[in-house]
Amino acid sequence: MLLFTSCALPGLPGQAPTPTAPPTPTIAPPSPTPISLDIELSVEAAGFRLRHPAGWASQVLSNTLTLAPSEASLDRSSPGPDLVVTVDATPAEMVAAQYGAEAASNPESFFEVSSSAAQQAGYTLSPTTAITVGGSLGLAADLRGEGGAGRLAVIVGPDRVIRVLGQASPAGWDAQSDLFDAILTSLSFFAPATTPTPTPVGVAQQPDLLRRGPPGFVLRIGGSGGPRDARFVSARGMAVAPDGTLYLAESSRGVWVFAPDGTLITTFGAEDLLDAYDIVRTPSGDLLVADYGRNAVARFSPGGTFVERWGSAGDGPDQFGLSSPQRIALGPDGSVYALDSRPGDDGQVVSSVMVFGPDGTLIDRVKLPIDLAPADLAVDSAGDIYLAETFGGSVVKLAPDGVELARFGDPAATQSLAAGSIDLDQQGNIYLATYASGVVKLSPEGIMIAQGGTTAAAGVAPDAGAFSLPNGIAAGPGGIVWVSDNSGEYSAATALRLSDDPTAQATSAALGATAEADVTPVPEDALLRQWAESATASSYYEPNYDPAGATGPPDVTVCQDSPDAWASAAPDGLDTLELSYATPVFATGLTIYQSHQPGYISKVELIDERGEIIPVYTGEPALSGTCPLALPVSFDQTLSRVAKVRITVDQRSGANWDEIDAVELVGVK
Repeated sequence: MLLFTSCALPGLPGQAPTPTAPPTPTIAPPSPTPISLDIELSVEAAGFRLRHPAGWASQVLSNTLTLAPSEASLDRSSPGPDLVVTVDATPAEMVAAQYGAEAASNPESFFEVSSSAAQQAGYTLSPTTAITVGGSLGLAADLRGEGGAGRLAVIVGPDRVIRVLGQASPAGWDAQSDLFDAILTSLSFFAPATTPTPTPVGVAQQPDLLRRGPPGFVLRIGGSGGPRDARFVSARGMAVAPDGTLYLAESSRGVWVFAPDGTLITTFGAEDLLDAYDIVRTPSGDLLVADYGRNAVARFSPGGTFVERWGSAGDGPDQFGLSSPQRIALGPDGSVYALDSRPGDDGQVVSSVMVFGPDGTLIDRVKLPIDLAPADLAVDSAGDIYLAETFGGSVVKLAPDGVELARFGDPAATQSLAAGSIDLDQQGNIYLATYASGVVKLSPEGIMIAQGGTTAAAGVAPDAGAFSLPNGIAAGPGGIVWVSDNSGEYSAATALRLSDDPTAQATSAALGATAEADVTPVPEDALLRQWAESATASSYYEPNYDPAGATGPPDVTVCQDSPDAWASAAPDGLDTLELSYATPVFATGLTIYQSHQPGYISKVELIDERGEIIPVYTGEPALSGTCPLALPVSFDQTLSRVAKVRITVDQRSGANWDEIDAVELVGVK
C-alpha cells in the first residue's frame, strides 16, 4: 500500500508490488448503480473538503486524510479489494523551500516530485492527463503493478499543493476507478486555519454529515462511518435553542452542541456526567441533563460549565429509582419534570412523574396508574403532562395533578403511535418518534396532521430519513424536527421537515379540529417580509448613490437613473452590496429591485447570525430586457436565521451602472 507521508514530499513509502509490464487494460462494464457521494467531509487545517459514500471510515493525521469503505480496509498495509483514497495538502512555500519554486507552481514539476517514490517502489505510470479540480490545474496518471493499481493526481493551488491517491488491488481498482474520479471531482478548497494544530487524541471531531435524501429529509449528523472520535456511541435526548442550535445528550461524551447546519460547535459534560440520557434548555439558556448514570439531574451554564446537580438513588421521596431519571421536561414556570420508576410494595414496577423547582427542591410526585410505563414525557404551557406510552401505543394527557384528560391512539393498532420519544411545539402540537410509523405530528386534539421519515429494515443501517430505534425527538424553529436513532454501530441525529398527510388532513377537517398542519410553502400569514434597515457596499458613486439607497421599500417606480438607488463607483467593475435586516429569520426567499440597467447580479449570498455564508443564487450577468426588474430568488428554508444579504454585481462586460433600489427578505421568525 502506498502511503503519503504527512507534509513530507515526495513520501510514498510502503509495501511495493513486484514490477511488471503494464497489462492490457480491460474496460469494466458500467456499474448498474449510480455513484452516490452522500457525506461531506472537511479537513479544516488543510483547507479542503470532499464528498464520499455514506458509511465510509476516515482518518486524519496532521494534514493527511485517508478514506476507505471500512476500518479494516483503512488499516491494510497492502492493496486489497476496497478502494482506499488518501489526500494531503502542503503549503506552497514549504514545497518551494524544499524542491524549488517550480515544484510549487507547475503541475508537471510537482507531479515529477510526487511520483518518484511510486516509480522507485515498482509501479508503472501511464502518461499524465491534465485535470482541473476546484478551479485549480493539475495532472493525473494511472499506477499499476503486480499487487496493486490506482491513480495519482496532483493539484497546484494558489497557496498549497494537493495530492490525491486512489489504490486497490488490480481487480478492485478496475471496478472502482469511477468512484475515485467522482471523489476527486468533488474536491473543493478554502482558506485553511491560520495556525493549524493537530487534533488531540480523544477530542471530539466533526461527525459525518449527510445532506442528500428523500423529500422532507434535511440532514443527518453521524451514522456508522467516520473517525472514532467523530461517532456517537448512543445518541439520545435533544433540545433546540431558538436560533436552531442543537444540544444532543449522548452516552460517551455528555452533550454535543451543533450549529443548525450540523457543524460541531463543542462538547461538554464528559467529566461531570456518567451517562447523559436527556437534556432540556431553560429560557435563560441553562441546560439541564438527566444523568442516568448518577441518578441525578445536572445543571450547566449556557456555555457548558457545570453548575450543580441534584438527586440520588434511593427510596426517599426526592430520590430516583435505579433506572432513573432517563427523561426530563421543563414546565412553564421553570419546574423540572422527571420520569421515575421503581419497584412497588408488591414488586411490580411503579412509574411516577417527579416535579422539582428550578433549584432542585422536590415539589410533587405524581404517581401514574399501574398500566402506564411511559418512555418519555413533555409538558405544555398549561402544565399538562403528555406521556409517550410505548406498550399501549398511545399518548396519555394528564392534568398537573395526574388526572387523565385524554388518551390518543388506536387500541386496535398499538404500533402506529408506539414511540420512543415525545415533544411539543409552541402551538401545542405533539411530535412522536415512533418505531413503526416514522415521525408523527398530532394536533393538540390528538389528530394526526403530518408525518415524515420511514422505518428501517431490521439488521440494516438506516437510509437517509429512515429510523431503526428512535430515542429522542425535538421540535425546533423553522419547521425542523430532530430525531436521534441507534442501531448497533449506527447512531445519528436526523433533521426532517414533515409533509402533510392528505388522508389525515381530511380526517382532521371532518372532525372539526382547529389545529393546522405545516404546509409547503410556508403559509403567507406565517411569513415575515422586511426591507433592509442598513447597508454597506464595496463602492458607490459619490455623492448621492450610497448604499442607503437600497434600504427600505422601493423608491424608484420607473426605469431610470436615480440617486434614490445604490450604484457602484464604476460602471464596469465587480462590486458587492451587503444589506442588514432588523429581525433575523429562517429565510425562504428574497426579491431584488433593480431600477436601471438591470441583470448584472451574478451571485446572492445569505449571512446567518453566526456569520456563516449561504449561497442561494448564481447567474450569468447580462442586460435584462425588463426594467425596472424585480428579481425573485427562492430556496429551501434555511436551517439557521439569516441576518444579512450580500449581492455581487458583475459589470465587467460594460453594464453602465446596474442600480439596486431595494431588497425584500422573506422568512419565518
